[in-house]
Amino acid sequence: MKPIEVVVAEVITEVELRKLSLRGVMEDYFSRYRELSVIKGVVRAFALAVLRNFKLLDYIASNVLGVERVGGVLLRNILRATIYEVLFRNVDVSRVSRVLPYLSKIGIKLRDLLKVRDVDVNSMISRIGDVVERLSIKYSQPTWVVKYLLNLLGDAECERLLARFNEPATLWIRVNTTKVSRRRLMRLLAKRGVETIEDPDLPDVLRVVKYGINLSHVPEYHRGYFHIQDKASALVTHVLSPKRKSYVVDLCAAPGGKSTHIAQITRCRCTLLSLDWSRKRLQALRNVSERLGVSHGILPILCDSRYISFRRKFDYVLVDPDCSSLGKLGHSPEIRLWITPDIVRKHREMQMQLLLRGIELLKTGGVLVYSTCTFTLEENEVLLKEILESRDDVELVEAEPKIGLPGLYGLSTAQRLYPHIHDTTGFFIAKLRKIK
Repeated sequence: MKPIEVVVAEVITEVELRKLSLRGVMEDYFSRYRELSVIKGVVRAFALAVLRNFKLLDYIASNVLGVERVGGVLLRNILRATIYEVLFRNVDVSRVSRVLPYLSKIGIKLRDLLKVRDVDVNSMISRIGDVVERLSIKYSQPTWVVKYLLNLLGDAECERLLARFNEPATLWIRVNTTKVSRRRLMRLLAKRGVETIEDPDLPDVLRVVKYGINLSHVPEYHRGYFHIQDKASALVTHVLSPKRKSYVVDLCAAPGGKSTHIAQITRCRCTLLSLDWSRKRLQALRNVSERLGVSHGILPILCDSRYISFRRKFDYVLVDPDCSSLGKLGHSPEIRLWITPDIVRKHREMQMQLLLRGIELLKTGGVLVYSTCTFTLEENEVLLKEILESRDDVELVEAEPKIGLPGLYGLSTAQRLYPHIHDTTGFFIAKLRKIK
């Protein structure tokens, strides 16, 4: 069997080169190497740890081992995984020896790796004078992200957020109340060894506090009793609060978390059009809706929502577009490997187009909810202010239930959720009403 460090490195390398999610790459990897499935859980935890510390690991490689350049992405990730294991897991020397045939290509010997064990990380980092560089290395975040968050939140709050990003993300599930009550699901999961707590804010959300198995493997998951969905994401649909017998359009519907939640809340008694540009993602929505038993309440449509038009106007419009995903830097740390400021500018243009199209599809008196899983002003408050100042047919209203902090730039009726404060993915949620 391959050394686990190599397996982890192969997974991370595929993530890095193809800019794909860790979850998706792992599913594909272990479907190809079924003989390794016994270590899948360990590999995922190991890979997450390496991704949450990759800049720190590179800094140690450079400043302790003198390795400035590594020939190839795979070899660099093997080195990262090995340094992490030596420094943070205190493994036996014989374990490390298994990767030396790989690392010898860059001149690394066992005595070099043993130096890593004695590194005082806090002392080493404290000697970095520039605060942005220091926080970037300590928490393994892109320097531009650190600088942005420092300007947005200030020193103390920024560091608390960065620290939270490097801790395991809280696991939330949405109860499918069309099939089971929240209390009954709690009892059923308890029999599987899964301990949950009722969320005090949202009536169909549970916080998972203890589990020893993959939740997607329990029978209740396959019966469609629940959906793995972050609390902040579930909040979006409650803010929309669609009514039965209404007309609803979700402009960025796949992979289906919010569309299926709309169908759940309305008991499939609304007309719901779920639009997405990706055939593959739309198939994921179909699969989720079938598992949850709400497929009869959703009409999936493959299209570019920016250019779609309909004969009628809608009571509710949901715009939850692709974004820079800074709110997921803890939940999906692989994003750190490739995210750049250009991504913010690229998404902002698309978000503006989707918002304007959403407003056009809305009837007078109708409600539009706009949400992103990012913190940037450009994709949130600045974008909305530009629309509000250029149009007289929409107004910003209170985004309730109010769980997050008030929006910035005077948009206090919107809300922001932060991982270190609300124990969720980072989110922005705003609610508009069409007034003419």
